[in-house]
Amino acid sequence: MTYDAEELLTQWGRWSRQQVGMPRCTSPSYVLMRDNVEQIGGLPAADITDDEAVLVDRIIARMSQRYPKTAECVVIFYRSDRTLAEVGRIVGEPRLKVREYLIAAKGYVEAYMEMGVAA
Repeated sequence: MTYDAEELLTQWGRWSRQQVGMPRCTSPSYVLMRDNVEQIGGLPAADITDDEAVLVDRIIARMSQRYPKTAECVVIFYRSDRTLAEVGRIVGEPRLKVREYLIAAKGYVEAYMEMGVAA
């Protein structure tokens, strides 16, 4: 199966923001109401399975051991929907360097997905 790293990272970012701050144990009636009532004005739903998202989490964790600045840029950019300039201010790098980090991260994710090592 082929994966587009950009799309995978985007969906992972959405997935990681969903239900932030929600208790891990939710009542069955809350789940029924949440799933059957239209949600207005929330984040777009992530189009990624939990298994795929956890896989991307693992890949980024491995990336952070070897390339910490790259992983930091990925987490900030995809989890918070900030611009390259904003990410650059946070990590102390120019916008174009952040862009290079993100391009490298996409290659890193694609390589792991193709090798099947992370799977």
